[in-house]
Amino acid sequence: MRFLFFDNACSCCHSKLDREGYICSKCLEKLKKEAFLKNKDEFYYLFIYEKAIRQIISDYKLRNRKDLARDIAFLIKKPIFQLIEREKIDIIIPVPISEEREIERGFNQIEYLLECLDIKYKKIERIKNTKHMYTLKDNEKREKNVEKAFKNSLNLENKNVLIVDDIITSGATINSISEELRRDNENINIKAFSIAVARHFIKE
Repeated sequence: MRFLFFDNACSCCHSKLDREGYICSKCLEKLKKEAFLKNKDEFYYLFIYEKAIRQIISDYKLRNRKDLARDIAFLIKKPIFQLIEREKIDIIIPVPISEEREIERGFNQIEYLLECLDIKYKKIERIKNTKHMYTLKDNEKREKNVEKAFKNSLNLENKNVLIVDDIITSGATINSISEELRRDNENINIKAFSIAVARHFIKE
């Protein structure tokens, strides 16, 4: 009975759904008004990782609500395409997840989201299993966690690259990927886009 209740409840306000998908009309409209590009340096994002958006991302990745990708795609479509056009992005790279985590979830949440948006992307490898970033409170531990965790075999010389993730907690994952991408590629310009960022990240 509890499962049925959850299956018919909005991921944001938990009221009964009044539309297809997992976000009610009222919450979707409210989120749409907030879904515009913001940035800190080379990191672009739409939301602070709190309240409704935290619940949406959690439900999408961890609670068998894969179809939330359609509503998330609706929210990020305009801003991510604006960013791609404005920065003349050549190649988009989703942050890879470990094989173990992909088996657990059944999909890579960022790759699936890009596919919903019909955005072509290139893949790099995750060669090291890492701890969940939210379990590590110290930035130094987060950096150590993802150090040398990725391997790139793409030719990205003279390219504008956009790395896409769902949440940026400290920037350590993006920085580790950027370091790997720059290792064998000269004159590469890297930007990052995420659905949400931790509040402390934009204050640092």
